Amino acid sequence: MMEILNQLATLPHRGATTEEEKRAADLLKQNLTAQNIPAELESFKASSSYSWEVILFSATMIAGLLISPFLSKLGTAIVLLGFWSYTRHFMGRSTIFTPVIPKKKSQNIVAQIPADPVSDKNIILMAHYDSARASSVFAPNLVKNFRQSFLLNTYVGFFSIIWAYLGEYWGLSLWFRIICIGLSLIHFVNVIIHVHREIVHKFVPGINDNASGVAAIFGIIEEIQKQPLENNNVWIVFTACEEAGIQGAKAFYHQHWPDLPADKTAVINLDNIGSGNLHFVTGEGMLLYYYFDESIVRACEELTKQANYTDIKPLEYRRAYFDTLVFTQHGYPCTTLIALDDEGIIPNWHWYTDTIDNINEKAIDHAVDFTVDLVRLLDRQ
Repeated sequence: MMEILNQLATLPHRGATTEEEKRAADLLKQNLTAQNIPAELESFKASSSYSWEVILFSATMIAGLLISPFLSKLGTAIVLLGFWSYTRHFMGRSTIFTPVIPKKKSQNIVAQIPADPVSDKNIILMAHYDSARASSVFAPNLVKNFRQSFLLNTYVGFFSIIWAYLGEYWGLSLWFRIICIGLSLIHFVNVIIHVHREIVHKFVPGINDNASGVAAIFGIIEEIQKQPLENNNVWIVFTACEEAGIQGAKAFYHQHWPDLPADKTAVINLDNIGSGNLHFVTGEGMLLYYYFDESIVRACEELTKQANYTDIKPLEYRRAYFDTLVFTQHGYPCTTLIALDDEGIIPNWHWYTDTIDNINEKAIDHAVDFTVDLVRLLDRQ
């Protein structure tokens, strides 16, 4: 397990759609094959960053606000279009800008351990293997305010719609135009942040996020191979481009949903489990919140009654979203395991300090043990 982590740490990063991401994919496929698990690379087209969509819908809202003193209805429609794209983006869905963003080739790694005897039920073990590009909003002195900044942008976006409409009545007023400029400047800050992200910042090593989750899955499947499940096939899915908008999870879902009916499939995702206090996620969503299916949440709660798992707590996660968002939106039972520091933040989140030196092997072992027991509990049920 730690060998996988060390192998991934030899790469400078695993940025979405980059050559380094492809090298990581080949490495993971080779390691699965070495464990007698046939694996496939499943290619898809993806954008390399979410920044461009943020820039475009922020610029759209700016354009609408600046037009609204003169053409209020048109300005309102343009702001509404930008805010609609904003909400869809942060709900993990495509926007009107998605088709125009350039795409490159990426790939998921997919493998299976069949049940013994044959079964039509499935448990998906999932972890994304790409790493993020850093951004000023994830700087150590600012990352604690990430949720508050997001909510401020949401309120400003919603208020911008109302304010643009009021141009029908107050458009000739100087103070109305000044406030339009003020709102536009707030949106322009987002443009600057994301342009700066793409030009100045680099991809991070991503050892906690999420080489730790990938390594943990290798530890989990090693245990499962010793005694295959009786009632469930195990799917091993290492997704690409999660950090560019959960595009790998979307590609996997669209390719495999006919083989994986929601009433016969559960998803366990491991993300950032290499440092901090382990949690099982009971729901997620930055805007619209999705509660996870009670069946898998109850299974997690049952396990945490055991003495060795009493430290693992439930978590409603609203700070960002995971690959599981794709599946819970389509009715699948899901959970994500994640470790947070004492302030509820992912350690070294999307920053250059996310290196192997800041990994706690015991934290990964704890996640492996819990997941193995969760998988076997779900299999018995």
